[in-house]
Amino acid sequence: MQNSSIDVELQEQPMDCCFHPTEMLAAVGLINGRVQAYRLTSSDDLSSSTAEELVSKKAHKESCRAVRFTADGAALLTASTDRNMKSVDMESGKVTRWQTDAHEAPINCILPLSSSGLVASGDDDGCVKLWDGRQSDAVAEFSTHTDCVTDFAYQARENCLVATSADATISITDLRTRKLRARSEDDADDELLSAAVVKSGNKVVTGSQMGVLNLYSWGYFNDCSDRFPGHPASVDALVAFDEDSVVTGSQDGLIRLISILPNRMLGVLGEHGDLPVESLALSAGRAYLASTSHDALLRLWDLSALNEDDAEDDDDEAADNPAAEGDGPKGDGSESDSDEKPQKKKKRRKSEKGGGVTKKQSHKDASFFADLL
Repeated sequence: MQNSSIDVELQEQPMDCCFHPTEMLAAVGLINGRVQAYRLTSSDDLSSSTAEELVSKKAHKESCRAVRFTADGAALLTASTDRNMKSVDMESGKVTRWQTDAHEAPINCILPLSSSGLVASGDDDGCVKLWDGRQSDAVAEFSTHTDCVTDFAYQARENCLVATSADATISITDLRTRKLRARSEDDADDELLSAAVVKSGNKVVTGSQMGVLNLYSWGYFNDCSDRFPGHPASVDALVAFDEDSVVTGSQDGLIRLISILPNRMLGVLGEHGDLPVESLALSAGRAYLASTSHDALLRLWDLSALNEDDAEDDDDEAADNPAAEGDGPKGDGSESDSDEKPQKKKKRRKSEKGGGVTKKQSHKDASFFADLL
């Protein structure tokens, strides 16, 4: 199933990658604090496409661990080990706003939450903060976890933030009330490194240090309802491909497509050789997948064949069984409890080799999130 790809050479090792919400534009945050953004030229064959550099900006003095586009794609939000958060204007390529000392510990992940008008950030000490564009300081702060916040996912149906942590727990924050809704029990010993929401918000999938995918039923987070131990190494990156499948990036260097309920490995989409897959991102319309590892490359994968197969399957399924619905049976290789009431049940900090210092306080701090969402 392995797909065609192109490699975009970067100045340094990437820490994170993301796609523009509507355009064929990918961005990366580098270990030296620089951010780079590229536009992919349209072509019927990805191997003959080129990536044009649009932005190359030194945004941080220490490594840029997280990058995410705002909902309208006008700006790129960045977060760093220097504890600062910044906004890079995509038209000018300039840093237009920043939040100095946004956290007391290095920031590991960031997520714009478009429907709520909030931005979430998580740090190495387990602190989660919510930011509102109308206020200069964080509007909510949660010391929910005791170790690094490793990933965020958004559950749109109930407007909730999902966070995973190296302390082996998952937490759910209600963005409407800005209060913690749930947290899994502390008796697990397998770090949770990545997260995705599938099945129309009914399931949360997390990737773990031991290579197990844990499935949680929405509303029951004490412990997972299913376990799929199919990876030989840690699952460091997860992205939902559709409502029934996820793409995983593992320390063994492989990028896999996994069916969720039934739990099955559908195939290998790509690989990074002997290097671990550290981050993944899907483009608008699922045309391309971006992946990064410990080399100085952004790898772009063509998913057009996968999307064609998906469309054909949908047509066949609609013709054969127009009323079909539901999660389906548990697949081979899963360890399943009841979906109704599960009983109970570290991402390592992103690998980096360098560092630097922070930016001076500015009056622009107060307006960092203004006009971003």
